[in-house]
Formats: sequence, C-alpha cells, structure tokens
Amino acid sequence: MTEDLENIVQMSEDVKMGMIVHDRWSSGVTKRLQKGDRFFLIRLGKEPKGIFASGSIVKNSFEDLHWDNEKSSLGETTNYVEIQYDTLLNPDTDSILPRDLLSMPPLSEMHWDTQMSGVQIPDNVATELEQLWANFRSSAVFTFPEEVDQVQEDIFEGAIHKVTVNAYERNPEARKQCINHYGAKCSICNFNFFDVYGEAGRDFIHIHHLKPISEIGETYKVDPIRDLRPVCPNCHAIIHKRKPPYTIDEVKEFLKR
Repeated sequence: MTEDLENIVQMSEDVKMGMIVHDRWSSGVTKRLQKGDRFFLIRLGKEPKGIFASGSIVKNSFEDLHWDNEKSSLGETTNYVEIQYDTLLNPDTDSILPRDLLSMPPLSEMHWDTQMSGVQIPDNVATELEQLWANFRSSAVFTFPEEVDQVQEDIFEGAIHKVTVNAYERNPEARKQCINHYGAKCSICNFNFFDVYGEAGRDFIHIHHLKPISEIGETYKVDPIRDLRPVCPNCHAIIHKRKPPYTIDEVKEFLKR
C-alpha cells in the first residue's frame, strides 16, 4: 500500500526541510513492533520499486479500524504503529533506493518482496542496509549543484532551478568524460561501488565541481578533466559541510588524521 500513502508530496517536503513529521502505518498482523524500533518502507506495487522512507516508531503497536474502507465498514480492525520519518522520498518524483540493489549478499538474505507489513530485518542485513541507505540518502536527498546530469550538445552549466537545493542544469556527457578519465572511484578515499556491490554499483559515483559554480555566476563551458572529479557520497557531503567547500586535498588530510 506504499503507493496509497496520503499527502506524501507535502510530508516529503516537510521532512526534507527538517520538520518533525509523524504518520500512522499499518503493521498488519504483527504486534511486536515497539516504540524506539527502526523502520524502513519499501514500494513494491509498481515501478519504481525500492526503499523510499525510514525513521523510528514513536508509539507501540495498537489496534484500530482497518485502513481499507470496505473492511472498516464491516467493523474489521488491524494493527498500527505511529512513526516519525527521518527520510521520506516521493517515489514519483525522487530517486529511491532501487529494489535491484537489495539483491546482493548479505542483503539478499532478506525476503524483500513480501506483501506483509511489520516484517523484521535480520541484524546482519540491517547493518548492511543502514550503510547502503546512508550512502544513497546523501545522493538522493541532497542534490549538490556540482553533480552533472542533463543532456545538451555542449557542456555548459548555468540556469539555476529549484530542487531540494538550488541546482544547475547538469550534463551526462561531462559526467561520462570525467569517469572515463579518472575512473568510477572516489578521488579522496578510493571507494569503488562496483568493487563492493558488484554490477549494481557499476559507475555509481558523485561528480564534484572543483570550483563552486555559484561563485562563477555565468554560463560557461565545462572541462570535464580540469573542472570535475569523481567522489563518493560521504566525501562529497564532507566537502560541502563548509562554505566555501573544503578542497579535495583538505578532505584527504582529514582521513590521514
């Protein structure tokens, strides 16, 4: 029932703005979910399929009328928990964590395609999922101005438009040339998604612009070799923890310490 989530557009925006957003979610037949438990929501009914939300349970399992109007009219009940989101992506407009990425060991030990709510994730799978989700969130939720991603014949950047943050028009050809030259590994920590996740991680990497485009203030032609560097989501997030951003060499020094 993930595609039936009400008010997801506004709730997703509120969560991205840092607001506290509570919701009620059906836990099916299970009553074992308790306050403080961690949850993930996965969309399975239609494409795109994958994980789109996470957070914590803030109220123990309780019983109430069924969420289905026909069943509730007959007096049928089901179990619910009250949840608080730390991430809520809109699958119709945002990138979500693809279902295919969950097919690699040890994530594949979990039966992800269940139609039941309230299914427990084994501890070893949950640990791996948390790391994958953290890396993905830094990519999917926080769209950096330096990432490159939209088609045009020459490689120009400019024309600010509103996403989660202000983002410049982006070009996949610049990304391709940068990766072809430097490889799809982080220029700072050498992390390579393909080495860790196999085919699902092939060519997954952020592209960082060495000079903040916001400082340039005009449309210009990008040199993918001179101006861009591949970086992993974690290192990219650290680069942008400061304004002006940290340099690649500065973040390398952090790792040495």
